[in-house]
Amino acid sequence: MIIPIANYAFDGPLKSVKKIEDRPGVFVVACKFIGKHYLLDVDHSDKVKTAILSHERKKCWKLYRRGLIRYAVLYTDDKSAEERRSLEKRIRKKYKTLPCGGSPDE
Repeated sequence: MIIPIANYAFDGPLKSVKKIEDRPGVFVVACKFIGKHYLLDVDHSDKVKTAILSHERKKCWKLYRRGLIRYAVLYTDDKSAEERRSLEKRIRKKYKTLPCGGSPDE
């Protein structure tokens, strides 16, 4: 399934990391509550699955979730780490109220 986030087509929302690949990409952590998804965080990594499983902000995701945690991924095999970071910043700027992670200007 495809979910649009900031005009990008992310794979998701996924209920677990089982179907997420360890490839370069940008990922969004969200929660589903009363049929609606709420974004909690966005980040990028060379290995998305590993990053999600060992993420330093997992406690924040659990603290702010309103329902079940979901994931969405945009694989970016053709992009550099700097390009992924730029994409992350654009998403943070669009969704200014993400409770986890830094500000869009970081």
